[in-house]
Amino acid sequence: MRLSSTLIVAAFSLLGAVAAAQQPGRVYRVGYTQIVDHPALNATRQGFLDGLKAAGFVEGTNLVFEYQNAQGDVGNARNIADKFLADKVDLMAPCTTPSAQAAVRVARGTGTPVVFGCVTNPVEAGIIASLDKPTGSNVTGTYGFPPVARMFDVIAQLRPNAKRIGTIYNAGESNSTTFARLSKAEAEKRGLAWVEIAISGSAEVKAAADSLVGRVDALLLGQDNTVASAFDAVVKTARDNRLPLFSFDATAVEHGAIASFGQNQYQTGFDWAKELAAPVLQGRDPRTLVPVPYHAYDLQLNKAAAAAAGVALPPDLLRAAARVTDH
Repeated sequence: MRLSSTLIVAAFSLLGAVAAAQQPGRVYRVGYTQIVDHPALNATRQGFLDGLKAAGFVEGTNLVFEYQNAQGDVGNARNIADKFLADKVDLMAPCTTPSAQAAVRVARGTGTPVVFGCVTNPVEAGIIASLDKPTGSNVTGTYGFPPVARMFDVIAQLRPNAKRIGTIYNAGESNSTTFARLSKAEAEKRGLAWVEIAISGSAEVKAAADSLVGRVDALLLGQDNTVASAFDAVVKTARDNRLPLFSFDATAVEHGAIASFGQNQYQTGFDWAKELAAPVLQGRDPRTLVPVPYHAYDLQLNKAAAAAAGVALPPDLLRAAARVTDH
């Protein structure tokens, strides 16, 4: 008896579906690491856990979730990846570029999948070779470039007379150099001066912020892990000098920035788990998975920060915001 090609295809599809499901009685181990403790990264982690849960991977039931924080130390990030490999986790989920770079160096060529997140430009960072093709390795993940033009539109609307935009970033972070390059190009395209201060550690952040006072008309920060760890110092300088502060970090507004235009951190984590991590745990080969860009971006506004800087928030912008805070 000969089966038609349609039946053969259907049979293989069914077998694939069976293979790509949780195995009854099995406990899956996920090694999750991030470079620092920060509200934005923590929101991503919670979204990731909830995304796994929605796919049937429940902590305490069939999931062991090993979370590690590298405390801002790249050497620690490498040691954490080594530990995950030794623990034989089913999947490494590094959040942030330094953590992803460390995981890839440790796990590339092994049988342990690496599904990264919280990365701006994984190609430039040497994590994968292409954004638009299957990776061909045990590494895939989710990424997102900052919505630079849209953020500059917001700045222009709120500070139309601004001529000089300043920033602080760690030149040792690949995602931050991408942000600085894209923002500088956008500023120059609009006829604005771009003033940047490169730092190497969080202890330098306050002095860098102070040095920009009187030199720029507004501050724009990227999703820089080093700057984020001393963000309160930047807020103090901005408030004390009525200097408008903007950020691509979605959590920056609740901590004192006037506006942020960045990815919805929780939704980013949820999508990361749902679209990539869960399928890999269910048996999908990461070599066949194209990296996935972020989907959800939000505008957030802070009325108190705007008032402190003498900036009026127009009604149309307030209506467009996903969230408005007043403290």
